[in-house]
Amino acid sequence: QSFTRDWLMPMQQLDSLPGKHAVAWKFKFGYQVDNHAVNTVPKECLIRITKAEDGGIGGRGPWEPVRTGFTPGQENEFMIKWLKGDHIKIKV
Repeated sequence: QSFTRDWLMPMQQLDSLPGKHAVAWKFKFGYQVDNHAVNTVPKECLIRITKAEDGGIGGRGPWEPVRTGFTPGQENEFMIKWLKGDHIKIKV
């Protein structure tokens, strides 16, 4: 299982944050237990992905996203440059 976490800006962690109450039909201001936790995502966002079939048309050949060069371990030349930060040149 991969590590999953939520990202909340500091202003979203204030006591003045309006939101839906986690266990009641009302609105609440401030931190919400288990619903707006900073260390994980809401449970509705956690999913499980399983392999359904071999990739490619008719189960032959590589899966289409693998051929694009944008998947981990199958990076093309542009993706490698992008990961290194070499795709943008800054003139000073």
